[in-house]
Amino acid sequence: MTANSYIESIRHMPLVMANAEMKNVCGIYHFFVDKEDFSISSLSSNKKREDKGEYGDWQTNMKLSLSICKLLKEQGLRPKVIIEPTCGRGNFILAAIQTFESIEEIYGIEIYKPYIDDLKMRLLQYSIDNKNGEKAYKYLYNEDVFSFDFQSIKHRLDGRETLIIGNPPWVTNSKLGIIKSKNTPQKSNYKHIKGLDAITGKGNFDIAEYICSKMINVFSDEKVHFAMLLKNSVIRNIVYEQIKNNSHINAIYQYEIDAKKEFNASVSASLLRLEFGIPISKSCHVSDFYTLCPKQDYGWINDNFVADVATYNKNQYIDGISPFQWRSGIKHDCYKIMELTLDGNKLVNGLGKTIDIEDEAIYPLVKSSDIKEACITSTRKYVIVTQHSTSEGTEWMMKKCPKTYDYLLEYAEMLDKRGSSIYLKRPRFSLFGIGDYSFKKYKVVISGLYKHSRFSLVEPINGKPVMVDDTCYLLGFDIKDYAVITLKILNSQPVRSFIQSLSFKDAKRIINKELLMRIDLYNAAIHIGYEMLGINRIDFDEYINFLKKNKTPKQGYLFE
Repeated sequence: MTANSYIESIRHMPLVMANAEMKNVCGIYHFFVDKEDFSISSLSSNKKREDKGEYGDWQTNMKLSLSICKLLKEQGLRPKVIIEPTCGRGNFILAAIQTFESIEEIYGIEIYKPYIDDLKMRLLQYSIDNKNGEKAYKYLYNEDVFSFDFQSIKHRLDGRETLIIGNPPWVTNSKLGIIKSKNTPQKSNYKHIKGLDAITGKGNFDIAEYICSKMINVFSDEKVHFAMLLKNSVIRNIVYEQIKNNSHINAIYQYEIDAKKEFNASVSASLLRLEFGIPISKSCHVSDFYTLCPKQDYGWINDNFVADVATYNKNQYIDGISPFQWRSGIKHDCYKIMELTLDGNKLVNGLGKTIDIEDEAIYPLVKSSDIKEACITSTRKYVIVTQHSTSEGTEWMMKKCPKTYDYLLEYAEMLDKRGSSIYLKRPRFSLFGIGDYSFKKYKVVISGLYKHSRFSLVEPINGKPVMVDDTCYLLGFDIKDYAVITLKILNSQPVRSFIQSLSFKDAKRIINKELLMRIDLYNAAIHIGYEMLGINRIDFDEYINFLKKNKTPKQGYLFE
């Protein structure tokens, strides 16, 4: 008998009796929500979800769901209660039923009603096909996970072993805001980000992280196991935040999956498994999901967050505070107008238009893709520089560079539409990431976009200091010898290994300012020594004194 034909056989019953019958057959409470629900010929829905982007909807296939449940069972889990906060079509719930004989109750929450309806039909069909099988009671809620009262479930656990399992949405709150989704948590500064950090993107977070944090906060003091499919970036955030939040997590395991194979998604993802209790765990053990071969451990060592514990331990003497302030490059958010190329002896903008402006406002520009050699002495790009600092106005161009100012006015509509809030209440045609450091003659630079940690020296071109774009980071120097020695230290094997120990290869920006500010050039230089650096003792001692004279700066913001 099919699920549909079974429903037809009870359609003559009153709604209350029909629901009682369904509870008896498949264990689902309130199978039919109301009379309208009961009157529909079939609850099953195989329709593809058209709003997939809004809900971050990556349904877990049945094979992967079963493999995950099998792994958990082999690790000794025998849950009596299953909770899935975003259950979708229910593959995890069905996999759990087929794997764990111990289940007494199941709780599934899903905002999209066709998925809940489909899950009900699948569970009914499973019960019809397995009449002497599982007898777990099932509570399925067509509700919003963000406002759902999980305390009501917690009160029913009564100390029973519980498994929270699932695959929450792989989408960020800012993405949902862009598409004007209603499927978002209540507006709040979830991570308490302040100032410019919030403006430049650090206030953004994954919806999955919000959901996981909610589960951890509610259930971490219970006998609960936690197993969720998440983006690796979300897992890192959970590991990073757990010490600060004093969460009761005493074991963290990450099993890396092939998201391209499983979901056709170009993202790094894993199964995160947590065990709750004390003492609090400071590190995460990473393995391959398919082979269970260990890969690395990452997490907290003392007060430092590291990507590879073993590599970090060999080079932790480098971990400190940089004697110099690392800076991000110039930010303009309108490359078609602000960036120029040289075609013969003519300058051409990103729209293919030849332009004639004053040389005083034009500077050579190095972008991430240009950082390939140890020393950069030529460039393919130029940039219009409208300020010497973020506090300076742009009116000076009207007198000193009138052709440049007229050019900017010609494309003012495009420049005025720059979306970032950093330009609000600032001079027209202003920049960001510009200051005295931008005009230093010599720069040690690195790209934040690539996996390698290659540093390069940038020298003046045609007598002008070279600008770098905002995907790069820089240290500026007036004296070339100091820049060269700094470059040697940063490109040394110990420092590169240290950077590797802090770098997550699947991060959006592999190298960032926070990482660079942790490189203590003084300690690195002392441990490496002048002979390994290939310089003489006199120059080395002079450089060490130069480092000592630089006071430790206060760490700043990304685009300071």
